[in-house]
Amino acid sequence: MVVVERPPSWRGTPFHLSYVHLDREVSGAELLGIHRWATEQHLENPRVISPITMEWSSVYHPRFYRAAAGTGATTVRPLQPVEANGTDSSLQRLWFESVVFLASVTLSAAIVQSRFSSGTLASKYDRLWQAGKFASTGLVPGLQGQLLMDDVTAMARDSGTSDLERLLAIRRRFEEVVAHLRGPEFVTEVSLARQEVPPVLGPRFGFIDELRHSIGSQLECVIVYGSSVNSREFADYDLVLVVKDPEVVLRKLYATSPRFAGKELNVGVYSSDELWRMQCLSGDNLADYGLCIYGETRVPAKSTTDLLMRNLSFGIVRQRQQLGMIGAALADRPRPGDDRHNLYGYFTKIPANIAKGTFGAMNQRLTKEEVHQWIESICGFRTAQMQQLASDGDPGRALAESAVATGAVLRALNEQFKVVRPQRAPNQGV
Repeated sequence: MVVVERPPSWRGTPFHLSYVHLDREVSGAELLGIHRWATEQHLENPRVISPITMEWSSVYHPRFYRAAAGTGATTVRPLQPVEANGTDSSLQRLWFESVVFLASVTLSAAIVQSRFSSGTLASKYDRLWQAGKFASTGLVPGLQGQLLMDDVTAMARDSGTSDLERLLAIRRRFEEVVAHLRGPEFVTEVSLARQEVPPVLGPRFGFIDELRHSIGSQLECVIVYGSSVNSREFADYDLVLVVKDPEVVLRKLYATSPRFAGKELNVGVYSSDELWRMQCLSGDNLADYGLCIYGETRVPAKSTTDLLMRNLSFGIVRQRQQLGMIGAALADRPRPGDDRHNLYGYFTKIPANIAKGTFGAMNQRLTKEEVHQWIESICGFRTAQMQQLASDGDPGRALAESAVATGAVLRALNEQFKVVRPQRAPNQGV
């Protein structure tokens, strides 16, 4: 076990992490047991790291891997990308871009659906502070790291700002960071224009008239994606709204939680330039799977190699977050209506999100049901059952099982698509 003290951030006090390094892979039940032991030992912020998690870190979080190797906490053999550029700086940038993308992509939902809590805001401050520290190393040209950290500290200490204004301010800072990121080396521009909706799907998207009425001349394009497009059964709608001024539209939609036919509309709100930049960092090509039902916009198309690298990177980032949430979730019993229900449910379906995105990168469009069946076949993880457990039963157990399943999914995807491989020893040549 290694205890690390992080220097004071916007929180103003040092932060301790207790890394528990394992000598083998464990089951969900064993992982839960380790966290219960960590609680009994009063370990601060325990993080359980298995050998395979450490291996993945050599590609998808190289600074952490080097730090662990320097303390003697790991002797696992590092990995390397099979095809992509695997220089140290490029891998550090990939990790950083993944962290920033995943933190910023949920901001529209935080505003429109009121999906945030004090913990959510704190996590956004953490990621922005992390961005400022990373920029200070010179790997994000043009981004003034110290100024960003000062802004985060000021926002966190300002108790008089309304929730909406605080969320919009956080969004502005993230957009500034994203605007300075390099993204993939090569992309091509694709025009995504209104398509003829298949007759069988037409009634599903009857909300478009209400959107046009409520948003008015601000609306430029509407793209739907996910289960409402490719599955017979779906729980909600996922859509992107391209608008002239995102802040104007987000103010209109704030806390409205729009619905159609009894199903929630999960909207991402972007300007055309913001959408371009975010799509450069995503693990998909929106033109390949999104259905444009209104207007037109431009989106980037990335290489298959880039998509695969980003999807597995997202998986590693999310698994680390899952591992960090287990301890707190063990003692948590959210009340009805508490946003943590949504948070635990979301993180429990991370294996499905990663699998669907990675198969999509290979142009294999699996339905939600097919993804769930595939995951169950490789590791016995039942996504719907665990989501239910996370929401109203035992979130700690659900997160532990899901974290182990995330690892199994990453290994299975890598075996199938050959994204990373062990580094060759020096005497083995190229």
